[in-house]
Amino acid sequence: MNNSIISRRSLLRGAPVAAAAALLPSLLMSDSAIAAGLENPRPDGTRITPEQALAYLKSGNSRVVKGHAFRKNYSPAGKVWTDGQWPFAAILGCSDSRVQTDEVFDVTPANLFVVRNAGNVVDEDVLGSLEYAVEHLSTSLIVVMGHSNCGAVKATESVIKNGGSAGGHIDAIVNKIKPNLVNLPAGHTLADAVKANAIASATQAVSQSSIIEEAIKAGDIKVISAEFDLATKMVTFNA
Repeated sequence: MNNSIISRRSLLRGAPVAAAAALLPSLLMSDSAIAAGLENPRPDGTRITPEQALAYLKSGNSRVVKGHAFRKNYSPAGKVWTDGQWPFAAILGCSDSRVQTDEVFDVTPANLFVVRNAGNVVDEDVLGSLEYAVEHLSTSLIVVMGHSNCGAVKATESVIKNGGSAGGHIDAIVNKIKPNLVNLPAGHTLADAVKANAIASATQAVSQSSIIEEAIKAGDIKVISAEFDLATKMVTFNA
């Protein structure tokens, strides 16, 4: 971890109140508001814990699977989109057009901070987006979500097995996924590869970001992986 990167969250956590007030006079607020995130505390003063955020995702997906979806809203009461955003979770998912994250978890817009690319791979843009959710929003959970029959993972499997390349800038994606799959046992399934890739991306998000790592150590967030099944609409969490 790069110790030179110190978030304002950790600054106020470790500094005396007087020093914090001198440095950040605009951030004088209750302890509960500080706990909710310095940059963008929830206006109702509540804090959604990582455990609560995961419970919201699980209950929403359960409604979808059972056919009882109704798009629940966890945003602060009385707030409209122009007032700001307080997403309780950030999702790194695949760009696949069949996977619509708000629908998967049965929530209205403004509840999830969603980052998407083919193969749900981690690069600098992804890390910057997730760090923004951690540092400047009230996000308490990061989920890296793969999905069944993922074309990016399938293309990578083909390159590993047959050699050659995917072509064009697709190679950049394949080259990100390939190290996550090369050590899988012979005879593994595509589902195994999708799961391995999601787990590896979640691990990389932590190991490559001191901001995310710091927030985990402070107990502010959790980072987990999951897989979405296109046929059943069920999300399986690896936690």
